[in-house]
Amino acid sequence: MSVNRLAAGALAAFGAASAIPIPLAQLDFAGLINTFNIDSGDSPRPLLVVAGVGGFLTIAVLAVAFAGAGLALAGAPTARPLLLVAALAGLVTAMPLWIPAGVVIGAAAMLLGQPSSDPAPSKGGNVLRTRGVDTRTIRQGEA
Repeated sequence: MSVNRLAAGALAAFGAASAIPIPLAQLDFAGLINTFNIDSGDSPRPLLVVAGVGGFLTIAVLAVAFAGAGLALAGAPTARPLLLVAALAGLVTAMPLWIPAGVVIGAAAMLLGQPSSDPAPSKGGNVLRTRGVDTRTIRQGEA
């Protein structure tokens, strides 16, 4: 197991675990559970519905993040896209509260690196992996 895979799996698991209170607070505000004793007061019913739906969606995002952490530890190539999806989807379901967890999960995805089918370029080789690029300047009257 490479150090990057281990670090990425640990970061992703830490980011997801640190975000567990977010959906609990959303569901508590909606009145579906009573974890933190959050009183929604006289909030309009549609707001409570949005908070409840957001809480359930955030739980789904956490499941994706934990799955990505497990796949990162296993070395699966699908771990990176899964972690990126979790980091971005969390911003949709719980925007202001998700930013720290999303940054940590996104950093885990970046640690896994870009999957590449081409071998790494040698020193001084074609870094951009472009083929058939003509860099000759066209002179006046040649066009």
